[in-house]
Amino acid sequence: MIMKGLNKVTLIGNLGKNPEVQVLDGNVPVAKFSLATTESYRNKAGEMVTDTEWHNIVLWRGLAELAQKYLHKGSYI
Repeated sequence: MIMKGLNKVTLIGNLGKNPEVQVLDGNVPVAKFSLATTESYRNKAGEMVTDTEWHNIVLWRGLAELAQKYLHKGSYI
């Protein structure tokens, strides 16, 4: 089944801080944390360059609970 407008992204990197979990109305947990992804390559001069990009991640319900239980600053996911 193909869904129009659906994008799938896989991010692999390190957590920049412990997940911050809030419980919203209706007892719905939400976890927020930053994830750093790093890319290394050689530039035109042949020098090795490393670029790090930060992503803000938000997880809801069961995934938020798993993040709170198993993820911590520096975790590689």
